[in-house]
Amino acid sequence: MKIIGANKRSYPSQTRDGRVDITVVLVEGTIGDYSAYCGSGDEEFVARHGNKLSFNEAQAHFYNSLEREKYRS
Repeated sequence: MKIIGANKRSYPSQTRDGRVDITVVLVEGTIGDYSAYCGSGDEEFVARHGNKLSFNEAQAHFYNSLEREKYRS
């Protein structure tokens, strides 16, 4: 597994510090494709255990730079 991109954002939360950090990672597949995963934690954790995003959701995190034909759904 190779992480080829990451986007981190912080959102308001009812947690003690008042925010939650969300990470989205773009992971390269074995045949030159890729997919994005979302979660809370370091990049490796999110890549292994995060929720897979749809192509449209991933585009929002990677500034419309993804190619639909390369995205593994």
